[in-house]
Amino acid sequence: MRISVTNLDREPLGTTLVDECERPEHVTLQGTDRIIDLQWDGALDEHGRLHRCVVCGCREIFKRYDFPQRFGLLLVIAAAIASIVLFARGQALWAMGVLLGAVVIDRIVYVFTKECLVCYRCRSEFRETCIDSSHEPWDLAIGEKYRPARQAAADPNQHPDTGALP
Repeated sequence: MRISVTNLDREPLGTTLVDECERPEHVTLQGTDRIIDLQWDGALDEHGRLHRCVVCGCREIFKRYDFPQRFGLLLVIAAAIASIVLFARGQALWAMGVLLGAVVIDRIVYVFTKECLVCYRCRSEFRETCIDSSHEPWDLAIGEKYRPARQAAADPNQHPDTGALP
């Protein structure tokens, strides 16, 4: 499993590769000398599926498509600008073709995009791990519990570096 580690302030700390079978207690983030403690107790079910964040210990995680957001934004902006220019020149069919092409490209990328698991609390991301129907997508009600402003008030004793509680 590849983990993109963040602290409770949702600041990226780095990435690491972890073998779920070995369940290491400590890992060093790639490209740094930072060591992170992992909490494996109860994190995996009997089938080896992740159901709890091993970085902060949160019991609530969600699945999402690991879609390249910058690419998606760039695609939308480029298609919008191109279609506006074409509409202004009176080339409505070409403008609609550009918009349709953007939708087709977006759908192709979506089909080939893999899923990842994300912790509601710290937003650490878990890729290359088993994801199935027992993992739910984002839920706004759960997400509201873990908004950064509310979370800071709930955990005033968090560790400043990793966000872990002492």
